[in-house]
Amino acid sequence: MNLTIGHNILRKKDSKVFFALAILICVLVAFFKESIFPEKYFNDAKTIQDIIEKPYLIKIMDSNFVNTAFFFKKLYIDKYIVAPVLAIVSYLSAILFIFKKYQVKFISFPKVLLVVAYSAMAMVYMSTYSKDLVLFLIVIIPFIFFEKKNIFIWTLFAIFYASFFRSYWFITILLFWGFKLFVVKKPKLLLLAIPIYYVLISFIYNYIFGTSLSMIRYLTNIDRDSDIAQTAISTYIKGDNFMVEAANFYLTLVFLIIPIPLLLLGAPFYIILALLIIVFFYNFLLLYVREYNNKNYTNIFSFIISFLLVQSLFEPDYGSFVRHLSPLYPLFFVCIVMNFKKSSKIQL
Repeated sequence: MNLTIGHNILRKKDSKVFFALAILICVLVAFFKESIFPEKYFNDAKTIQDIIEKPYLIKIMDSNFVNTAFFFKKLYIDKYIVAPVLAIVSYLSAILFIFKKYQVKFISFPKVLLVVAYSAMAMVYMSTYSKDLVLFLIVIIPFIFFEKKNIFIWTLFAIFYASFFRSYWFITILLFWGFKLFVVKKPKLLLLAIPIYYVLISFIYNYIFGTSLSMIRYLTNIDRDSDIAQTAISTYIKGDNFMVEAANFYLTLVFLIIPIPLLLLGAPFYIILALLIIVFFYNFLLLYVREYNNKNYTNIFSFIISFLLVQSLFEPDYGSFVRHLSPLYPLFFVCIVMNFKKSSKIQL
């Protein structure tokens, strides 16, 4: 894979030097993140570590955290060395593998900078005790390896993850297969299916499970500190029936893809965060519009859409949304680089 600057393609030797620097940035972030970023970024890691070190907490902690702690403990993964190394090696290997699978031969300098920025951000969230690292290892890596063939094998990994770590992944799996088989190659049908999905899921939770999905988000946000509360995802339409709830979910989806509330906060960090989200989904939508009928992309499109639709139900704030997206960054990188047109000039 060669780096391009403008209309020029760099020599492989020069490209390798730049890629080595990019990897070094990710390594430094993975090992020194807690010295760079605020403590609040690592609350989940602290909770998981507490469960590992204090077994009596198992009886009172959320089962998702307990199972995640069990995963790290049984595999002898420590927070300071093994977790960062595992995150770096698996993450970079996944990127190289998927780029090779999609025959990425050239990547422009601006898009390399994007990949490096997102990868460094992923290391903040994944190179420690985190549910995101577990998701990446159990679900995303098998998806990358099996998405062209043997997608049923990936489904088994996803079912295992849903059974022990995040039960709402059962919804993601069902949506994935529904979109893959019937919807994703028909954009007009997709636009119709999304609001129908929100109405059905809201109806099922309210009248069959007896639980309001909106209440789950409310209870998650109620004890948040003021900084996180600023980026909380709001309820836009007042009301307590399932149709109003469905409409709110639809608006949440729109504002996750186009994070206007985040931009309106005006703080530089939130503007940067909003722009990173916009760049992701711009590239995804651009590739989808061009290639929705291309079977090579059917699984990636179906997976990203399914994931996004489920996250729109449960995401409490934009910070959590970016963190939960981090295991999927390599899939978005495919969308970013496949929108690249090969240069016609070569610099020796």
